[in-house]
Amino acid sequence: MLDLKLYKRPVAALTLTGERMRVTAGLFGDLSGAVAEAGVNIFCVSCGEYACSFYVDEEDHAAARAAMVKEARKHHPEIYISLMKNLAMVTATGKEFIDHPGMFARFIEPVACAGINIFSITTSADSAIMFVDWDNGRKAYAAVEKNFLKGGMGA
Repeated sequence: MLDLKLYKRPVAALTLTGERMRVTAGLFGDLSGAVAEAGVNIFCVSCGEYACSFYVDEEDHAAARAAMVKEARKHHPEIYISLMKNLAMVTATGKEFIDHPGMFARFIEPVACAGINIFSITTSADSAIMFVDWDNGRKAYAAVEKNFLKGGMGA
């Protein structure tokens, strides 16, 4: 059975942008360690070719950013760190993601059909996390709950 959750508080995305980030040995470990030393929990990390986003509770974004700036400069002085606040985090977890084709698409489709912009999606073998504007968080959660869980798509 799938477990669907809407995080109760706004989340912030700290996005690092720069060339060769993914191929710089130790960069992500050092950044994560610096954020942990600042007492901040990282909810998830999402990486692309030239950017990597760390998601934290919005109340902790300043401490996380300060730690990341200091650590990132040790590796690459040209890494840029941007901030996006006021995000809602909707998560779905369950073994159904592992052995049912199309589950990730089915998780996001109801939100797109509701006209809600999805800022980011990150996945693992048994879960998906979606980030939308905070003002659309409950609407996104309701769309997923109605069409993904109760509609039989997740069963």
